Amino acid sequence: MKRLAFLVLFAVAGSFLSAAGNAIELKFGHYLVETHPAHIAAQAFADAVAARTGGQIKITIYPNSKLGSTQEQLEQVTLGALDLVIPTEPAIAKYANKFNLVGAPFAFKDYAATDKFFAGDFIKWVTPDLEKAGLTYLARWEYGFRTYTSSKRQINTPADFKGLKIRTPPDFVNQETVKALGGMAQTIAFAELPMALKQGVVDGQENPIATIYSNKMWETQKYLSMLNYTYNSTHLLMNKAKFDSLTPAQQQILLEEAKKAGLAMQKSVRSQEASQIEEMRKNGMEVAYPDTAPFKAAAAPVYDALKAQVGDAVFATYMDLLNKSK
Repeated sequence: MKRLAFLVLFAVAGSFLSAAGNAIELKFGHYLVETHPAHIAAQAFADAVAARTGGQIKITIYPNSKLGSTQEQLEQVTLGALDLVIPTEPAIAKYANKFNLVGAPFAFKDYAATDKFFAGDFIKWVTPDLEKAGLTYLARWEYGFRTYTSSKRQINTPADFKGLKIRTPPDFVNQETVKALGGMAQTIAFAELPMALKQGVVDGQENPIATIYSNKMWETQKYLSMLNYTYNSTHLLMNKAKFDSLTPAQQQILLEEAKKAGLAMQKSVRSQEASQIEEMRKNGMEVAYPDTAPFKAAAAPVYDALKAQVGDAVFATYMDLLNKSK
């Protein structure tokens, strides 16, 4: 809490300083390294907004958890101490629990299904919840299908999870899925994950390929199991009061450039996955493509847990939206 209070004071002080100048400074925090497609998209977004507003809006990016964890950064945005953030659905679920449903295990068969889902009414459905929390939705970006790595053994069947300590973020679906598959879920902050893997505090972890690759996890993780067990997007969110304080023209520029950056990030993440897997293989990782059917069956109880969490009516609405994407 002390760290969060310091970060809030730091961000607020920066806002007062920027208000004294001519340009509007927007602080954009995220948790990924500078080589990740998300940071590249964020920089492209910042550059485009600066160019189109004639320098009236300057976006300063704080990558690699410099302003705290995803959860801390998102809280800062709701408080107005930070302006922009790109959390995944589980982090957003603290303020709009419908987002947890997106990560239901094996809900989407491929990227085409995710695109069809988000092209539907989901964002419209959750927007009131976000606005109530003081957030404005700008655009869907990307993160990818999450899969498992391990230092101990290849994960070919659910039985291979037994005894494995798997790092997860503090997110409901990720933790419940590890437990349902027979592993031991260990919550560790993303910024602390590299050291935890190096020191053997945990045996494995789960993330999309772009994140596994950009963090060079082959250095500590010998086995990659391509299960693609859950899908995450990152979503560019902004403090609602700050967004509302901008002119309509400035708001439109932010919305348009946010969408463009998101589409560019999607293309980057998806087009590079095959080459990144091959590069990790060359660096010593053993890659497996197990039959997902046994894992899907073992993870079925997670759906019951999600239904209990959000209620029957909300769960039914989500399943209806999901089925329309199949």
